Amino acid sequence: MIGVQLCPVDTWFFRDGIPFTAGSAPQDVGSLFPPHPPTVVGALRAALARTRGWNGRGSWTREVCAVLGDGSDLGALSFSGPFLLDDGRPLFRSPRHLMGADSAGGWVPSALLRPGRPVACDLGDRIRLPDLPDVGGDAHGLKAGSDQWLTPAGLNAVLRGRRPGMKQVKPSSALWKSEPRVGLQRDPSSRTAQKGMLYSTRHVRLQRSVSLGARIAGMPADWPRPAGQLVSFGGEGRLADCQEWNASLGLDSPMDEIRSTKRVTLVALSPLDLPEAIGGETELLGLDGIRIVCACLDRPQRIGGWNGLDRHPLPVCSVLAPGSVLFCEIFDVDRFSAAVSGTEGVAHVGSRRSWGFGLAALGVWPDTAG
Repeated sequence: MIGVQLCPVDTWFFRDGIPFTAGSAPQDVGSLFPPHPPTVVGALRAALARTRGWNGRGSWTREVCAVLGDGSDLGALSFSGPFLLDDGRPLFRSPRHLMGADSAGGWVPSALLRPGRPVACDLGDRIRLPDLPDVGGDAHGLKAGSDQWLTPAGLNAVLRGRRPGMKQVKPSSALWKSEPRVGLQRDPSSRTAQKGMLYSTRHVRLQRSVSLGARIAGMPADWPRPAGQLVSFGGEGRLADCQEWNASLGLDSPMDEIRSTKRVTLVALSPLDLPEAIGGETELLGLDGIRIVCACLDRPQRIGGWNGLDRHPLPVCSVLAPGSVLFCEIFDVDRFSAAVSGTEGVAHVGSRRSWGFGLAALGVWPDTAG
């Protein structure tokens, strides 16, 4: 496995599932950041193809396709990420079950949600909803840190059922800014602007220390690394500079405690593509021996995309956002242990795992507010 770091040369722009055609797009189209895994995978495959002589146009050779695949087939490769990096160290989206309160010094982590007692509802008679422990004082001001990021030490604390410290939390506003842009459509025959065809977008401008990282597995040993290349990345042909990255996530999951309690918390590090409905003791694709009994989720993200070979939009689908939390019970410890053996305390679950979807950190159920 190798690590690659994508550093911005200018602003970046990444679309979500909102239409972006004349007459159907909203007045102002924002940029999704970090981008979804296929955007990163596409840029890295193009960079790897260039190291084998591809000129950026036309089809890949048979030798290149044998390693990089063709279209939706990834060949021998698999990817993890993207990961937000600050000075080369990863940051992780704050888990959805970590609650905090705003203060003069920023968002303060205060409590961890946990599965409540079973209740009867339209999904069944053993559904467990997230429950807030007694934290003392007013709990009405607590909210999830949807725009907060945790250092590896901060996420390790959460995986062990503890709150992270203030120094282990960073807000999105300290990592990138939104930058509005206005563009126009040109007539290619006259090279002049077409009347009325203006559009407005909001790019992201990263701080100098911030970049994106990804991990690539399955590369032949004799293939050169893509470090030092400039690649087209995201919308409007923006550029990224490929650099080496040590690929370490710095996570330390409490596996012994997870096995002894037969309970595990999955914290999504990348989007989860789970085609099956969540609820009613759902089993989880890719991680044997467990079933979902409770979840803390944000609104699903909508992912589309573009088929560059056949030149048509990809179907839009829903995924669970990074930071989503699944509380699971382990009904077969042996099968679970075999599934996570040698995985550095993380798991790959759901569909499209080789594309970077479904990476989740493993932790214990929180039992107290502290």
